[in-house]
Amino acid sequence: MNKLLLSIVVTAVFCIIPQPITIDGFIKKEDIQGTEVEQQRRIVKENSNSTTDDAIKKCLYYRFGETSFLGCEEVQIDISREETIATLVVNELIKGPSASRQQLTGLFPVGTRLINARVEGTTAYITLSSEFLVMPEGAPLNWEENSQWVQEAKLRRRLAFQSIVLALTEGGQCQRVQLFIAEDDDSVPERVPLYLLDDEETDTNLRLAACGRDESVLINPTLVVEAVFHSWMKQDWEMAYPFIWAEDDMNSNALDFIMAMEQNSVSLLSYRMNNGTVSLDGKIATLVIDATLLDMNGERTNIVRESIPIYRIQDNWMMAYSTLLSLMIRD
Repeated sequence: MNKLLLSIVVTAVFCIIPQPITIDGFIKKEDIQGTEVEQQRRIVKENSNSTTDDAIKKCLYYRFGETSFLGCEEVQIDISREETIATLVVNELIKGPSASRQQLTGLFPVGTRLINARVEGTTAYITLSSEFLVMPEGAPLNWEENSQWVQEAKLRRRLAFQSIVLALTEGGQCQRVQLFIAEDDDSVPERVPLYLLDDEETDTNLRLAACGRDESVLINPTLVVEAVFHSWMKQDWEMAYPFIWAEDDMNSNALDFIMAMEQNSVSLLSYRMNNGTVSLDGKIATLVIDATLLDMNGERTNIVRESIPIYRIQDNWMMAYSTLLSLMIRD
């Protein structure tokens, strides 16, 4: 039943598939209020309902906290400069998300530059500077001797590459993206060695091919419920933490949330659910679940075809803390 533990699939055309999730930030109700925009970014206010001839609306993808998934930030990008859409989009991805998107983190190492972006037919050819392959931010100097940091570096590169693919293939103008690396503007671009992105690849001569869209890395309502319920079954509330919307100041940090969940002492024995439907305004998804619970007194409770809402908070799907409590504490 655990759909989160995904494996790497390597074919003639390499696809990016995520690894198990880890821990990161928690969103409070007040965080979704306001219209902040990052200074010195070519982004129009996010809550504007209109676009101009000099702006386009795009969904840019960044790492969802420290998980192995990508979250979205919908923005309007100024296209008044004489730059291609591909150039503008990749440069924005390199810059990272707006400061107001606290649950999103950038994926490109400091110093990474876009050297060239061109589209031929339905394929985008993107050349990044060699900084893309350097030591990941926050890693120790001997990080290459640490297997966890080596895997982390590969995960970040996979997600960074797929963030480009997802952004450029949105709308179908492009179908695939081919990534190149160059030492500088005058160097001959080379395709990226596959082993630098894939944990299971050992052939250093195999190169990353043009890749299509892989939506398995995107946060969606089903994935949110899977993440929370799988964590609940394991009683690993740190894993669920990134996917919970706090709604208020209570339990607005990881420690408080974990303590509150442990005090409830309700176990999830089994569950199943449908894929859900999304409201016409795109803000709420509704999933139907069946589940079996076990409380601290050994009493079992069956949940039968119960509808639960999943909310789109700052462009990304999350489960409300109150929804989780309502499942645990039954009348």
